[in-house]
Amino acid sequence: MRLFLAMIIITTIEVILIAKVGKAIGFPATFIVIVATAMLGSWKLRKQWAFVIGKLQNLQSEPSQALLEALILLISGVLLITPGFLTDIVGFLGLIPVIRERFVSLIRRHAGGLIRGGFTMQRGRFETSAFERPVNPSTDDIIEGEFERKED
Repeated sequence: MRLFLAMIIITTIEVILIAKVGKAIGFPATFIVIVATAMLGSWKLRKQWAFVIGKLQNLQSEPSQALLEALILLISGVLLITPGFLTDIVGFLGLIPVIRERFVSLIRRHAGGLIRGGFTMQRGRFETSAFERPVNPSTDDIIEGEFERKED
């Protein structure tokens, strides 16, 4: 539901921005700017992608770092190809190595609790993650059985 709401809000902002820019500089110029940013973004993405893959092949950093950077580059590429000014700005931010590393640290900070089985914040209260919850046989469905494989 949050993703759907975010998509609606972002799309609405994009349409408003495109309309305002189109009114200020005209439709042909707005169209050219949108196409130019998509082309420039995809060219820059190819350069940065080669850099990250080279880092992964040479293992200049830990593999998870390079893989998260590759994920951010993929998302940035999709944002750059998507028509709009807001998505282009965020997409270009993902192409800047220093900012991309900040995005990686942000992802690690928020995903780390779930991966390590720590505490997560849910609606204003702390609760243990799914990995640390005790298994209670009386409430969980346990299905036992036997099987044997028969050859034809």
